[in-house]
Amino acid sequence: MLEFLKQLATNYPLIIFIASVLDIFFVSGLFLYGAAMMGSILMLYTAGLISVSEIILASYAGTLLGNILNYWSGRVFDKVPIVDKKLNHPKVQTAKGYLRTKGLFLYILICRFIAISRPLYALVLGSLNIKFSRFIVYEAVVAFFWVVFWLIVLIQGEVLFRMLFS
Repeated sequence: MLEFLKQLATNYPLIIFIASVLDIFFVSGLFLYGAAMMGSILMLYTAGLISVSEIILASYAGTLLGNILNYWSGRVFDKVPIVDKKLNHPKVQTAKGYLRTKGLFLYILICRFIAISRPLYALVLGSLNIKFSRFIVYEAVVAFFWVVFWLIVLIQGEVLFRMLFS
């Protein structure tokens, strides 16, 4: 099995990139389990088959692309009559005003760490027509720290596991 994995070694970053896109994309992200992907990444890392920098670059690029796709999907879906009707509700307009003025970064930060909202928040922001430039700046920062945070958790967890069970 390890020999087969070593043959795929040049493709690991691409595989992680695709898995990251699918993990965050609204169509598949609600059904895929990110912890399984993280366990697989940890296995590759502990076996020495992938470096930390490769994991960060592939995961970051994948999660960023996934949410960009979500955002633009929201922009397309906001013109659907049923969605348009829901978006014109007074409470939604109040939320939209808050997100346009001061709450966008906090909204992205909180939603990024809640599993059920992670594949959906960029879709919502796109459908609310939040400026893409504001979205991508905040999303780029939060996505980077999210990837690094979970990578640290994985690596330190593996160190703790070895320490306790060796």
